[in-house]
Amino acid sequence: MKKSYLLFLVILLLTGCAQSTEEQGDKPIEEDNVTEEETTDIETNEEEEAEPLKDDKELVLENAEKVIASLKDQNFEELSTYVSSEKGVLFSPYAHIEDDAVTFKQEDLLHFFHSEEEYTWGARDGSGEPIKLIPSKYYSEFIYDASYHQADEIVYNPEQARGNTIKNSKDIFPESQVVEYYVKGTEENGNMDWKALNLVFEKNSKDEWKLVAIVHDQWTI
Repeated sequence: MKKSYLLFLVILLLTGCAQSTEEQGDKPIEEDNVTEEETTDIETNEEEEAEPLKDDKELVLENAEKVIASLKDQNFEELSTYVSSEKGVLFSPYAHIEDDAVTFKQEDLLHFFHSEEEYTWGARDGSGEPIKLIPSKYYSEFIYDASYHQADEIVYNPEQARGNTIKNSKDIFPESQVVEYYVKGTEENGNMDWKALNLVFEKNSKDEWKLVAIVHDQWTI
């Protein structure tokens, strides 16, 4: 009688364990996956956060601001990064660019302020005397001769000349975009002492807008 009772208990225990194991195996496995709806929301948010592409005008104006800052700080190493490696940068003391205008290669700008070589940058208005200056002197007289970082006007692709000199940058660089920084004259000088700096940009072979000319402008006789 005792043996039968013990055998019954053993069978009962074994049966209970088997049922418990089956019940656990029947439970669905929870998946830690992002649903399709959640994935779509994430992709949508990433698209919304992406910055819109800038047009040519925005890109040119941004580059012009960086160029002006580099000129102001006399940081020609920084300036060289915005200059065309294919054409270099042309310097003109007046709005009308001459055929023999001085052009610096991109790498030559690194030594701009240390160069003692005298260049002939053009002819002086009025006297016709050759403008023979070392680069640092030319910078003071015909590049950053006014507070262009605080310009009174910034004009994109100016159509009209400020003075009586004919502008021809579009003839020299027909595919270019020009940004003019204008500083007005003073009353004591009859507003005739105005200054302007024209930054000429052209696309390179990589479709990037690069500086190809710095054209100074002022009242001429």
